[in-house]
Amino acid sequence: MNAKRLHHAPPDSQDMLALLQQLQADSLQVFEQVQPGLDRRKAVGVNAKGDDQKPFDIAADEWIRQWLMTHFESGVVESEEQTDAFEFGHSEQGFRFIVDPVDGSDNFARGLPLSAISLAVLPRQIELSTYGIEYALVGDTSRPKALVAARGGGAYSGSQRLHTSETRHIGDAFVSCELNHSAPDASLAELIRTCSGLRVYGCASRALGLVAVGALDAHVDVRGRLTPESFLAASLLVTEAGGHICCLDGEAPGPFQSLQDRTTLVAASTKELAEEIINALVR
Repeated sequence: MNAKRLHHAPPDSQDMLALLQQLQADSLQVFEQVQPGLDRRKAVGVNAKGDDQKPFDIAADEWIRQWLMTHFESGVVESEEQTDAFEFGHSEQGFRFIVDPVDGSDNFARGLPLSAISLAVLPRQIELSTYGIEYALVGDTSRPKALVAARGGGAYSGSQRLHTSETRHIGDAFVSCELNHSAPDASLAELIRTCSGLRVYGCASRALGLVAVGALDAHVDVRGRLTPESFLAASLLVTEAGGHICCLDGEAPGPFQSLQDRTTLVAASTKELAEEIINALVR
């Protein structure tokens, strides 16, 4: 499979998911090579969002771009680490690849466990939104098995199909909440107090992946800082596993004009739980 190039004609879903799994397997050698020591945590630049870039961010981004060029005839790559989109091939068809090469880069820099490749695949002419994603990959930077999904075809870890926990009420829910650069207001503090358990991971794609596999019941980010490349791929995992994704206003995230657009996010095992969380936060 790793020698096969996909043309701009719609691929078979299983071929595409296998190719995404191959990307994950191939990436592990790269991440092993760029594992940072204390001397490599220092920023070497700033990306378009104003976040620090580490050497491994740039190396992983370049590797993913080259990998996509090798395995697809044409497309456009939009990455957290690049100001401008990168187009390759001679066709105006093909895919739009939305990339976060190292989601949870602060975790990766410190050797903490949760970081990931996040790759959302959309038709090239489709607007940037959760409902436009056709395929998704969220791959652990240290393990060969990835979470992948195809719209209408399910979400998988290897050959195992994913299902959310189907939890419906906050009092029964194990929740992750992003708090970086933010402090909880009274309503969020009450949600944290009311839920069954709380975790803070610092990696949106992995947190949503945990909702998709049923280990978490919900993930909440109400800071208004979250950008699309961090969660678009994982959002398809959640919905294909039976969960629900929305913003704090209850609407689906997007469409976004660019990767610099920011949003809130509630991902839950069921629509009922998402609505209960929103009602608790906006009352």
